[in-house]
Amino acid sequence: MTGLRRIPLPSRELAVDARCVGAFQGWLACVQLNKGRYFGDGRCFLMDAFSRDVVWLPPPSVATHFIDQYSRSLPIANGSGAVHCTVNAAQYVMSFCKVVLSSSPDPGSKCVVAAISVHRSAAKLALWRPGMTSWCVCHGGCISKFSDIALYQGKVYMFSKLTMNLSVFDISEDDSGLMVSRVERCVTRVPEVNGSYGQRWNMVEWHGKLLLVVTYLGAQGSHNICKIGVFQVDLSTNHFRLTEINSLDGDCIFISPCSSNSFRACQYDGVEDDLIYFIDGGAGGLLPAKNGPPFHRFVYNMRDGTMAPFATEIPEGKLQALDGSLMNPKWLFPSE
Repeated sequence: MTGLRRIPLPSRELAVDARCVGAFQGWLACVQLNKGRYFGDGRCFLMDAFSRDVVWLPPPSVATHFIDQYSRSLPIANGSGAVHCTVNAAQYVMSFCKVVLSSSPDPGSKCVVAAISVHRSAAKLALWRPGMTSWCVCHGGCISKFSDIALYQGKVYMFSKLTMNLSVFDISEDDSGLMVSRVERCVTRVPEVNGSYGQRWNMVEWHGKLLLVVTYLGAQGSHNICKIGVFQVDLSTNHFRLTEINSLDGDCIFISPCSSNSFRACQYDGVEDDLIYFIDGGAGGLLPAKNGPPFHRFVYNMRDGTMAPFATEIPEGKLQALDGSLMNPKWLFPSE
């Protein structure tokens, strides 16, 4: 591994009040805060960390007068409540905390962007693809208590920290852009571990399969870890079945609050197979507190179940913004 890098933005204007909320291969997803306490994010863009190319996305917060607003309310199949989605909404305020991409946003690509927003304790899911001038903004139902999201095989998967179930969002496309066409609650049974008093959950794609990585916490706090469980999600039935795996077949996984990925360990020097590298945000998760505890950086060995610290040479101050708040480090995976 090449260690910690700070990547400058293309201009001073883009650097003002900017924060990074996601990464895909060599691309970073960034937002800029609106001036004012409750104004959410004002601008959103994707930047190639190496070429500095920028792709602008619609602003996460708007107050306009669209005449072609299109809305849909969808009952949650196999559950209760409904999810409400709108394209070209006249007004919405969002503050993104995680952004995921289906592919690189190269010219002519059909890249889909999914973002999760938390603003004044209200959660929203936002969707975008090239050609759209507004986000498809969804709220209500299973979105309110999310733990993690993933784009997998053309669908959005959201894990609920309240019910410990997966919700699946089918996405359709028409002249207005992307729209959610169906929402289903799918029951999952996460195995319990003796002595565990809490869990954290991350989703990552591996060899075309969806994995759920569960961190089992002990009684002494977020850094007291009893076990790491890695489960393959069987999506063939309504009651999703979790099968624990103990090997990544020569691969490794990198997890941080806003970006996770898997790849062949042999592609890079200093990276070993069957290891999971964590930069853990602790109890803050996607929203680290301004004066919260430092990130927990450790590596988990799937072969023998041991854990060890890594990147200890990086001082905590390098992971803080000028105002003392914790920045969310991202794993960056340049394409070949």
